Amino acid sequence: MAADADPPPWTPERYKQEVDLVIVEMLRVPGEHKLPYLKGRIAGFPEPYRNAAETILLQREALMDNQQPPGPLAFLREAIQAVPAVKYALGVGGVVAVIAIVAGFGISYRVAVVGFPIVLVMMVLLLIFAKLAGAKPQYFLAPFVILTCASIVIMVCTILLIFTGVFFGWPLDLRHWLT
Repeated sequence: MAADADPPPWTPERYKQEVDLVIVEMLRVPGEHKLPYLKGRIAGFPEPYRNAAETILLQREALMDNQQPPGPLAFLREAIQAVPAVKYALGVGGVVAVIAIVAGFGISYRVAVVGFPIVLVMMVLLLIFAKLAGAKPQYFLAPFVILTCASIVIMVCTILLIFTGVFFGWPLDLRHWLT
């Protein structure tokens, strides 16, 4: 007969104890199961206390959630998670950052305009190497050798043309660089 006894009536003190108990139990519930658990526990509250319990518990859960404050990187991560193609925005942001660095150092924008295509070529080469790195070694060797030889030839030609331009005035007169 003692088992058939009614639970104590709902009072503000019992309400506070139940809410505190739910809060403690929520600490043990994994993140993806918190909302269903919370809904089930709130359903056990009588009607005059249910809305207040739901409001208090959801507010406390939101405050206890250790999320980073929204910032540019958090916003970008959420955008990438929602739309995976947004990850290419990082590449665009990197190019814009290069321009901002050029401006920050006080370098002429003409240098940035000349350097931008070079950066794009380097980005394409980086993409090619990234794709080839996952390929089998026999497919990787020929493009690597060709690209290495071409890079060395281009570098030597650039150095040679700058040298002749500074000291001999051909193909461009760059003698003013010495003064």
